Amino acid sequence: MKIRLTTGSAGFFIRLALLFVIAVPLLASAKKWAVIVHGSSKLQDVSLADIAKLCRGEKSSWPDGQTFTVVMLDPEAPEMRGLVRKLFGVPSTEIKQQVAKLNALRPFIRIVDRDEDVLRAVDATPGAVGIVDVYAINSSVKVLRIDGQLPFDSGYALKGD
Repeated sequence: MKIRLTTGSAGFFIRLALLFVIAVPLLASAKKWAVIVHGSSKLQDVSLADIAKLCRGEKSSWPDGQTFTVVMLDPEAPEMRGLVRKLFGVPSTEIKQQVAKLNALRPFIRIVDRDEDVLRAVDATPGAVGIVDVYAINSSVKVLRIDGQLPFDSGYALKGD
């Protein structure tokens, strides 16, 4: 079978290739985030408002009294913009100052390089909460519900922007 490209079909393939070049990076940055805790944690559900208060330093411990620590990827990365705005209440351009301010009191926010590092840190740190791509999750951690919803539920508060 021979495929013959006409001027019209060549234009179609060029448009399709351009769409691919533009869409793939956009889709890659729209991650599905999950909030994780140690696998043995008794926490099941947390409200977005409560986790935002913890991330902003308005509260320093979980309801059970354990010290709260955030483990996350670089908050200035483009895929983190929406998440930073929702959880920390500042634009990603101001997050470095926010992190420095919170960490001045005690090690509050730990920034790591990869999702695997987030998983290891949450597994090793009592009271830690991690923010990871949902596809990186393993059995050592537990996914917290945010306002009763999990990452693949419709209306989940921390979907990528």
